[in-house]
Amino acid sequence: MVSNKSFLQKLENQLEEIYPIIDTLMDNSEIYYHDTNGRNGNVISLGSPVNHYRKKDEKSQLIAREKFVKFLDNIELLLQRANPNTVKRTKETEKRLIKFIEQDRYGVPASTEGGKLFFRKQSEAFRQLIELFKKDSHEQIIVPDTNALVQFPDPTAYRKLFASPFTLLILPTVLSELDKLKINHRNEAFREKAKSAIKRLKGFRTQGDVLAGITIDKTITVKMIPSEPDFQKTLKWLDPNNEDDRIIASALDLQVQHPADSVVLVTSDINLQNKAQAAMLTFADTDDME
Repeated sequence: MVSNKSFLQKLENQLEEIYPIIDTLMDNSEIYYHDTNGRNGNVISLGSPVNHYRKKDEKSQLIAREKFVKFLDNIELLLQRANPNTVKRTKETEKRLIKFIEQDRYGVPASTEGGKLFFRKQSEAFRQLIELFKKDSHEQIIVPDTNALVQFPDPTAYRKLFASPFTLLILPTVLSELDKLKINHRNEAFREKAKSAIKRLKGFRTQGDVLAGITIDKTITVKMIPSEPDFQKTLKWLDPNNEDDRIIASALDLQVQHPADSVVLVTSDINLQNKAQAAMLTFADTDDME
């Protein structure tokens, strides 16, 4: 069975992975105290204290910033569902921690140990955001790509990878690709498989409202969604003219709509798998269903 995590769990893991890098950043840096009367060192004066870096760790800066920016890309997706006050508070934290990681002169902590604690305390704003979307139940949403549906049009076949219950969700991009394949694919046998998959999907309509979801074999829900993804609200590197990217964007949209649930893309396409990994989407391989 595929072991998968919810979007919220992935965000928590991402944040945890940043902490040891911040620790290294601080351990490899040196901070000194400077007061407004012009004296350096640890002497306390009547002037306002200002801390400075005597030594910075640029290597750890680069690593920390790269990981933190990737984390923020995913936090941005979640913020689409938050209220304005939460958005404002989270954005302020983002700016504050970016300055801290870049070791900006306006973000120097009092000590290296204080810097480690500062980052952890500030990042609690992200944990609070994540907690807002947690729920008691944990559902599985399975998203097959086009080739997966052609190979395995029977929803019960996905039990080889996933324990019931689960929802098998069919994307509009996948339906469009199926329609093209049944006519244009150069291999006649593949065209027939595409036609057979479409026929099975159309057959689900006789069993109920596929947009609301119908139950198959007692524990599997089959559902189709009619709307294409909004590329103004997804990762910036996705191309709306690329069909693989449309699938990724749709799966991401599902992940944001159901952040406490597990969304898994099923595909044997290695390029699509790579894109899923870059987008922090869980994927399963149809080769494991043979």
